[in-house]
Amino acid sequence: MSNSPQEKSHVKCFNEYLKNNKLEARKYQLEIAHKCVSKNSLIVIPTGLGKTIIAVLVSAKTLKISPPKSKIIIMAPTRPLINQHYDTFLEYLNIPESEFCVLTGKTSPEVRHLEFNDHQILFFTPQTLRNDIVSKRYDLTNVCLMIFDEAHHTSGDYAYTLLAEEYIEQNPDGSILGLTASPGASKEKINELCKSLYIPTDNIHIRVRKDLDVKNYIKPMDIYKIGVNLTPFMEEIRKILNVILEESLQYLARLGFLSIKTIPLYQKIIRKDLLELNRKLVALMSGEGDKPGVYKGLSVNAQALIVFHMLELLEQQGLDVLLLYLDKLRKDAHKKNSSKANRILASDSRIRKIHLELQKKSDYEQASLIHPKYLILHNILEDEFEQKPDSRVLVFVKLRASVKNIVTRLKQSEIIKPVRFVGQATKGEQDKGLTQSQQLEILEKFKEGEYNVLVSTNVAEEGLDIAECDVVVFYDVVASEIRLIQRKGRTARYRKGKVIILYCRNTNDETYLLIALNRMKRMQSNLKKNNLASKLEQQPNQSNLNKFFQKSSSNAPSSKNKDNHQFHQASNLQKNETETVNQTKVQNQLHLQQEKQPKKQEKNESLTKEEPKTQKTIDTHDFSDKFKNQPCSILISTKLAMKFGLKKMLTRNEIPFQVHYSDFHIILFDMILIQIFHPREFLEAKLRGIYSKLKKRFTLIVFIFDFTEFTESFPEEKRLLKEKLINFGSQKPYQLIPIDIIEELFFIVKNIYTHTKDKSNKDNKKANRIET
Repeated sequence: MSNSPQEKSHVKCFNEYLKNNKLEARKYQLEIAHKCVSKNSLIVIPTGLGKTIIAVLVSAKTLKISPPKSKIIIMAPTRPLINQHYDTFLEYLNIPESEFCVLTGKTSPEVRHLEFNDHQILFFTPQTLRNDIVSKRYDLTNVCLMIFDEAHHTSGDYAYTLLAEEYIEQNPDGSILGLTASPGASKEKINELCKSLYIPTDNIHIRVRKDLDVKNYIKPMDIYKIGVNLTPFMEEIRKILNVILEESLQYLARLGFLSIKTIPLYQKIIRKDLLELNRKLVALMSGEGDKPGVYKGLSVNAQALIVFHMLELLEQQGLDVLLLYLDKLRKDAHKKNSSKANRILASDSRIRKIHLELQKKSDYEQASLIHPKYLILHNILEDEFEQKPDSRVLVFVKLRASVKNIVTRLKQSEIIKPVRFVGQATKGEQDKGLTQSQQLEILEKFKEGEYNVLVSTNVAEEGLDIAECDVVVFYDVVASEIRLIQRKGRTARYRKGKVIILYCRNTNDETYLLIALNRMKRMQSNLKKNNLASKLEQQPNQSNLNKFFQKSSSNAPSSKNKDNHQFHQASNLQKNETETVNQTKVQNQLHLQQEKQPKKQEKNESLTKEEPKTQKTIDTHDFSDKFKNQPCSILISTKLAMKFGLKKMLTRNEIPFQVHYSDFHIILFDMILIQIFHPREFLEAKLRGIYSKLKKRFTLIVFIFDFTEFTESFPEEKRLLKEKLINFGSQKPYQLIPIDIIEELFFIVKNIYTHTKDKSNKDNKKANRIET
C-alpha cells in the first residue's frame, strides 16, 4: 500500500478479526465496504484499486456480526488467483493460519470434505465447490459470506450461477459479494449478472478512474491508438476473398436466410451474424417437417465462416499466419471426415492460387508476409527499452501462431528479451501448452527482468499474478469491453503506464475497436443511469466510517483453540454490545430448504444469567440510512442460526433491527424474549429454571422448538415430542411453540412486533387524550 503524500486518506481499521495496525484502508474502500455488509452486493472498480482489500473489510465485519464459527468462502476462476487471495486474507485477517485452506480439483473429494469441516476461511475454484455441493459432500448453512471474484463470469452454466442459487436456498441470511472490473456493457448483461447472483441493482457500487475519491490512488494511463494500412499485396488477396465471401452471402440471401439485401453484403455482415445464422439453421435441422434449403444453407454458411476467418487472419495477423491456415485447410480436406465446406473451399481455384502465391513469397520474399503492425510493434519496443531499459511490456495477441512468430522475430533484437506465454492446452506437436509451474516460472523471470516482453494470448488477461507492466500493447483488437478493461488493468497500478492499441484501418479490426470502446462507455453510462456511480451514492459521514471498524473490547480469536472464535464469552452478558444493522430493502429471491440432516445446537448455559436492560452501543453505523432516527425495537443475537433468514426477511418488510452479542436469540421492545431450542433439548426442569431467573427481566418469554431439520430416530417421535411440548406449555406463563417451516420464526417475530407496536400506539393516544 502506497504511502505517498497525495494518499492521505488512509484510515487505520480496528476489528477483532483484523490484525492490529496492519490494514490502512482508503476512504473509498471503507465507504464501499460500509455499504456491502449484510447485503448481497456487486463491486465494480478498475483493476489495481483494491477490490480484495474491500473483500477483507467486508469479511471482518461479517464475521463480527455472524454466529460463532461461521465460515467465509472466497472463489476465483484460477488457482494462481486463489493463491493471491489466500496471501492477502492471511496478511490482514486476525485468524490463525490453521483456519485457512485452499481447495481445488487437485485435492481429492474425500479430503475436501474433511478440510471444509475443519477450516473457517476457505478458498475455492468454482467448479470444485460446485462438484462438492452437487454431490452433497457438505452444505453452505454455516457460510456467512460467499465472495465471487471475477464475477462477470456468472452466466449460463458457469459454476457461479448454481453456487449462488444453492447458497441462497441453504442459507437465506448469508451474504454474497461479487467483485469485477467489468460487468458488461448492456443493461441486459448487468441485470443478468445481478439476477444470477441475487444482487439488487441498487446494491452495485462503482468507481471509475475519474472519480474524485480514487484519483489520488491511480497512476496516469496514456492510451494510444495506432492505425496501419494493408500492403498492396494484402489488399489484392483481400479483394479475392471478399468476392468468394460475397458469393456465399448472396446464396444465403436467395435462400431467404439473410434479412440484409444491400449489395455488397460482405460490408454489412459480420462474423457474429453468421454464427447466429448457424445456430438458427441447426435448430431448424433438429425440428420436424420439411427443411427446404436448410442442408445447403448450413454448408454455404460454414463456407462463409471459413472465408471470414481467412479475412480476419489477413487483416489482424498477417499473411504468414494465413499461409499456415491454408496449409491446414488443404491437409484437412484430404481426410475422410473432412466437412463439405472444407473440401469445396480447398478445391476452389482462387483459394488454391492464393495458397500458391503465399508459398512462393514464403520461399523467396518472406518479409512481404509480415503484417505492417509488427514493424510498429518492433519500433515501439526498441524505443521503450532504449529510453527505459528496466521496462516491462505485455503484448496481447489473439492467436498462438502469431505469438510464436512474433517471439521468433523479436529475439533477433539485442535489447528485446521476449518470451512466449500461452495456456495449458497442447494443440499439436509444434504448439505445446505451458504447465502451471512453467507459467509461474516464466512470470517470475519476467518480474526479475530475465524477460522484458511477455507475448501472451488472453491467458494473461486475468487470474495470474503478473508483475506491474509499464506498457501494454494490443497487437490485435477484441470487440469485448470486458477483455478490453481486463487488458488495460495490467498497467498503471503503481506507476505511470501506457496502453498502445494497434489496428488495421478500414477493416474489421477497426470495427472491433470502435465496438469495444463504445461498449465500455455504455457500461459506465448504464451503471450511472441506475444511480450506481460513486458520485451519486449517498455517502456515509466520516464519523460512521471511523466507527465502522473501531476496536472492540472483546478478545481476538485465539490461535490455540479453534473453539474460541466467538465474539464474547457466553457468561459475560453484562458486556453485551449492539450494532445497528438497518439495511436497505433487498429484493433477493429466497428459496427455503426444508429437508436437511439435523445438527446439534450449542447449549446456552448462561441464559439463566440476567442480562441488563441498558445495552452499550458500540457501532451506530447505518448501512443504508433507511431507518435513520427510527427507534430499533428488535435485537437479534449473533448466535441465531443464519438458516432462518430473519435479518433479510425483516429488512424486506422494512422492520428495523439491531445485531447484538448475546445468548438471548431475539429481544423485542426490551421486554419480550424469543429463544430457540432443538426439540431434543426439551427438559421441563430446564425451562422452569430459565423462566424463574428471567421472569423479572422479561414480561413475556417464548420458547421456540425448531423442527425444520428434525429427523426421527424412531417412528412417531416428532408427533410425540410436539404433543409433549404443547401439553406442557398450555398451562404455563410462558409460550412453547413448535415450528416446522423456516418462515414461521419470521411470522412469529413480525406478529409480536406489530401487535406490541399497535398496542403501544393506542396506549399513547389514549394517554394523550386523558392529558388533554
